[in-house]
Amino acid sequence: MPRKKRQPLSIGEANVQRANVGLPTLSANEVLALENDLPVHFGRFLEWFNNQKHKNSEEMYCFILYDVENNKIRRILAKFLEKKGCIRIQKSVFFAKVHRKLYQEIKQIITELQLCYDNHDTIIMLPVGEDMLNSMNCIGKNFDFELLTQSKHTIIF
Repeated sequence: MPRKKRQPLSIGEANVQRANVGLPTLSANEVLALENDLPVHFGRFLEWFNNQKHKNSEEMYCFILYDVENNKIRRILAKFLEKKGCIRIQKSVFFAKVHRKLYQEIKQIITELQLCYDNHDTIIMLPVGEDMLNSMNCIGKNFDFELLTQSKHTIIF
């Protein structure tokens, strides 16, 4: 049997319940101010939230780093990553915002490339969460991750 949904408490009712269980409460003036201002603040929040660019749950960020000895293979790998929409950050470091299927495709092709010749090369694909990007520090030449993570816009004339 499904539960009956309770109606949310008003700010005043919630304040009384907090007082009943010994939690700190708001003064009558604070309750009145909140009841009057809350719709305005909530409206501002909704406006801000609706303006945010939402990342599709199937999209992910990743770094691709490599140490490839052969110049020809290194050039092929770099051109392939650029063609797939990855952004070069350093000579052997790329950053990408890709769909999970594209991530798997890139991984598969790089694996096949790696197996095609005798080598001691290393290629690392590192998925990164947004929270980690936001807390990352860059020492030296700085670059703007916000610019990298924004959605791309195309203008056609």
